Amino acid sequence: MSSELLLLSVQLVLSFVVLSVQQVVEVDSGEESVLLPCITTVTLPGDARVEWRDRGGRRVHVYENGSDHPEEQNQFYRNRTKMKEDLLRTGDFSLSLEHPTDRDTNIYTCSIFSRDGNILMKKQIDLRVKGQWFNSPGQRCPLCCSLQLLFLCCSLQLLFL
Repeated sequence: MSSELLLLSVQLVLSFVVLSVQQVVEVDSGEESVLLPCITTVTLPGDARVEWRDRGGRRVHVYENGSDHPEEQNQFYRNRTKMKEDLLRTGDFSLSLEHPTDRDTNIYTCSIFSRDGNILMKKQIDLRVKGQWFNSPGQRCPLCCSLQLLFLCCSLQLLFL
């Protein structure tokens, strides 16, 4: 009876290891990558599932059973995310997002689930990509268009002087 009670109390402790902290991370557009930190000192079970999602609920990265699951990732993030090796042992669930642009400005949530689907840990990161000159490859931002238009107007004025 006492071993059942001990097991029950351990399960309850694991079910309520929930941390929810929002942290701001800023990065300049054009950087090679940005690190979204998510680190814990709590020992988590080896069968835990790690999910990174954006504010819209899109899956940014999924790790379960010792490997990444790119087939569960949203297409927008595919081939742009990485997590460290042996993350359940180290407690470092940080996500590296490659080639950040203004479209990546979002709130990201790192959630760690038990095998039963209980939330063991949760952390939010507010990613702000700043200094964008391009929205995406080949697409200029409004500031660039305004500068081009100003240059064109000045050039035309000089032409007619």
